[in-house]
Amino acid sequence: MLVAITVFSMVMVIAVGALLTMVDANRKAQALGSVMNNLNFALESMTRNARIGTSYHCENDTTPTNIVAPLDCPSGGVLFAFEPFNGNPSIASDQVVYRLRNQRLERSVNGGSTFVAVTAVEVQIESLTFRVVGAPRAPIDTLQPKLVVTLRGTAGTSPRVKTTFALQTVVSQRVFDI
Repeated sequence: MLVAITVFSMVMVIAVGALLTMVDANRKAQALGSVMNNLNFALESMTRNARIGTSYHCENDTTPTNIVAPLDCPSGGVLFAFEPFNGNPSIASDQVVYRLRNQRLERSVNGGSTFVAVTAVEVQIESLTFRVVGAPRAPIDTLQPKLVVTLRGTAGTSPRVKTTFALQTVVSQRVFDI
């Protein structure tokens, strides 16, 4: 009887340990899923708005300057601005601007006067690059404006849950510009 109770106790300890490990893994997966959903929403929102925008502008400085003028940066920049749908191309204060600051993606809807973080604090973006080609409108422009966004970073609520990610997406301006 004593041997049976000892064997039963050992089996129960192992089973409870496995159950607790599974519960902990489920918690980590849910937390990471929530963080990745936040990143996905931020990136999807940015690309959707850029797709219907015009006058793509890209810079290597995080402080916007002349964002009304379309500007290519095929080698990559850290700031991306565009004229939103139904915006006035001659007014800089209605431009939408995205940039990386303090490892978070920030957005401004007033030409870069005020920025709001659009990613959660659990998402740390280590590098964010905007590449724009075909932005300048010229009489002999044969390129449809296109934006390539590349980002790398980590996501997670604690060091044990952190995971690295690398994302890239391409946006082509919906308004025909050829």
